[in-house]
Amino acid sequence: MKDDIILMCTDGLTNMVEDQEIYEIVKKEGTLAAEKLVQRANENGGYDNITAIVIR
Repeated sequence: MKDDIILMCTDGLTNMVEDQEIYEIVKKEGTLAAEKLVQRANENGGYDNITAIVIR
């Protein structure tokens, strides 16, 4: 659909960033969302591989 957003990511992201925060970053950051998600996961400890792809 027109406004759908798909996030594909590893548990390195979801273990370090809460679902609500992921949602807020994806909605707010536009084309920088994947980069910002990885950055936030690293800020929160980032002890695992972190991968994120956002498809709009």
